[in-house]
Amino acid sequence: MMLAQDSLPLIATLSGVSLHTFVYRFGEWDTTSMLLVQIYTFIFVGGNLTAYLNLLTWTGLRLSPAAFWSLFCYHILGIYCSMLAYRLLLHRLRRFPGPFFGRLTNLYATTLTVNLQKPQEVQKLHREYGDYVRLGPGHLSIADPEAVQVIYGTQSPVTKGPWYTVLEPRVPLVMVRDKQEHARRRKVWDQGFSTKALREYEPRVSKYTDNLLQVIHKNAGKPIDVARWFMYFSFDVMVDLSFGKASNMLVDGKESYILRTIRTDMAKIAYFSHLAWLFPFTKRLPFLNGNLLRLWQWIAEQVSERAQCEPERPDVFSWILNHYRQGPKSHQDTLNLHGDAHLIVVAGSDTVSTTLTNVFCHLASNPAITKELQSRLDALPDLELHRLAQIDLLDAILNETWRFQSPNPSGLQRVTPAEGLSIGDKFIPGNVIVQVPTYTVYRDSRAFERPEEFIPERWTTRPELVKDRSAFIPFGSGPYSCVGKRLAWMELRRVIAVILHSYDVALAPGQSAKAFWEGQMDTFTLVTPPLELVFTEREHV
Repeated sequence: MMLAQDSLPLIATLSGVSLHTFVYRFGEWDTTSMLLVQIYTFIFVGGNLTAYLNLLTWTGLRLSPAAFWSLFCYHILGIYCSMLAYRLLLHRLRRFPGPFFGRLTNLYATTLTVNLQKPQEVQKLHREYGDYVRLGPGHLSIADPEAVQVIYGTQSPVTKGPWYTVLEPRVPLVMVRDKQEHARRRKVWDQGFSTKALREYEPRVSKYTDNLLQVIHKNAGKPIDVARWFMYFSFDVMVDLSFGKASNMLVDGKESYILRTIRTDMAKIAYFSHLAWLFPFTKRLPFLNGNLLRLWQWIAEQVSERAQCEPERPDVFSWILNHYRQGPKSHQDTLNLHGDAHLIVVAGSDTVSTTLTNVFCHLASNPAITKELQSRLDALPDLELHRLAQIDLLDAILNETWRFQSPNPSGLQRVTPAEGLSIGDKFIPGNVIVQVPTYTVYRDSRAFERPEEFIPERWTTRPELVKDRSAFIPFGSGPYSCVGKRLAWMELRRVIAVILHSYDVALAPGQSAKAFWEGQMDTFTLVTPPLELVFTEREHV
């Protein structure tokens, strides 16, 4: 049966509609974006070439290059028309409120990251639309304290979302999406952060704390950017615990090229966190990926050097490297080893430095709280870590800082199980991305009384100010909780105690705490702007 030439556009359009309806609508396609572009490019170039050579016919009709180009466009048009109609009218999240363009495309959520102020923008949306906001076609933001344990708790049935593919082919522990594989690899990391292992790390933490104290001593009485020096401190510690060598940033007073590259790369990841399909492209384009390639080369070199030279004292990487040596050592295992090294340095340094900076801004802004903590420290016979762990006010200040400045203010991406799940009386359909924005939830009066006030006592003597303790998970919860949280506690307690025992702290002239808070950026982990403080030696010391 011969087909009329004017029916071909309709057929091409319907082919696109059918492809979206029966294929693209199911599963995740982010990691295959490059392959899809290659296939369509091959079809487009091959079809045009064949038509140009006068070899392409369709049911007896000879197609010119222009006709093929037209049919190709109709096919793509069919895909997008079907996709937009489905997202707007038939999608399983269609009943949830949200911005109109957010229903159609993830580009809307991407616009929220332009100034790296996504947590604040999402909070505004929740104030407008309520607890449940559809940020993207298949993406739901949930600002309900009750959702925290349902989504991130020990018994949660959810899995990690497509964002966790951005570092592939390297897959560090935090990016492992399969629960069984994550549990298997997590066992090795747990050994590296055991109580016994942490005792081995104490001398290193003390060494770099002393280096930091020397910097403060040299600048006593003068404004000093603590954000910069706390970053140098945490980076020095984690490079030592990763590769058994010093990066000497505290001693040299200079930011390393590698640290600069890490910070730039994290910002890129934040900008395109809702467009995971873009990352396969950026990884293959040197002019977009050159710095990151050099970072991975540096990590590979450090891992190779570390494998050939055992440190006198075990470090975090010792456990991971020993496990690698006992395995098959496939190419993927080697890539994962490099990914784990990257994780130790980045995750370990970012959270600690940001927390320290925020803590000292709060302390400088609340002298009464600072004086009370100093009096508790003065009463101790020494500043050994086991004694610092007994000062509940120190831990309360840290918890209250994390409530105000969550290490991950936008929340962690998860995907609901196929059967869906319920949060209270709300049913969330299956196979959709969900996130709980901690920036919003930690300021929710349903979870905390007087949420906009910095009150460390809510974690000690005034527990009535915490209405829902289960909503507060600064280090995560369940099997995906932060494996290095005990090391972080060690570093933070040590640095805060040593500095406050010897120095008073105040905001430098012209430094505004409000401007500092407003200048913080979300690059998956929180990043602080410069913070100028003045440290003055205490008279009794």
